[in-house]
Amino acid sequence: MVPTSKTMKNLFARSGNRCAFPDCYVPLVEENDIVTGEVCHIKARNARGPRYDPSQTDGERNDSANLILLCARHHKIVDDAPAAYSAPVLCAMKKERESIGEITITPAIARRAELLLQSLFIKVEGDLSVSAIHTQNLTIKSAGRVKLKATFPADVIGGSSSHRAYLKYVIDRYQDFAKAQKDREFNFSRVYVSIKREFKSDWERIPLSRFQDAVRFMQAKIDRTIVGRQQKKQGKPSYEGFDSYLANHR
Repeated sequence: MVPTSKTMKNLFARSGNRCAFPDCYVPLVEENDIVTGEVCHIKARNARGPRYDPSQTDGERNDSANLILLCARHHKIVDDAPAAYSAPVLCAMKKERESIGEITITPAIARRAELLLQSLFIKVEGDLSVSAIHTQNLTIKSAGRVKLKATFPADVIGGSSSHRAYLKYVIDRYQDFAKAQKDREFNFSRVYVSIKREFKSDWERIPLSRFQDAVRFMQAKIDRTIVGRQQKKQGKPSYEGFDSYLANHR
């Protein structure tokens, strides 16, 4: 069961197209209608999820009151630390983001809300593995329990756990340095847009043969930040090298 179209339109309209996490300005749906936001259940939809409440009905679990819209990063953060991000904490976040008075659901809002609803991924468990799915709407029916696992080809960065981990590390390092710059508005998704513009691909699908190019691209961005320039003047490294990272994070 997923939220209804009406629920999603109301939820998206009240979000202002922004992640509900405090001080996060990441849009949920980009100007080109690419969906980067996610629907988070305040109280989980299944018993193994964070903040699960067995007294809830399926209808209550997928009602607007139990849903909060977050960017992918903050969705993972709140679900990985349910003790810190309890249901009351998330409800307070939701209330703060949605307290915008009366709303009008315009055609543009309705369209983007539908895109967000279409992107809602329902996790299932079992043994099914596929290499790639290119669709906006996916329905899987099975008499038993199956597990859908997305994998990448071996010749792209996402297909190598070590190369993927290091590139994600330098991307996150840049995000941390960029957020420290108080003189500009931080946008979490901007770096991914710049990577896609430079390499004509999402970061995980960059060919493995261009790994060093991608790393140099991100390291240069780190070095150009205010914090990066300060680190360089002080003779302090702003990031670990590939081999050092692998040795220290196994």
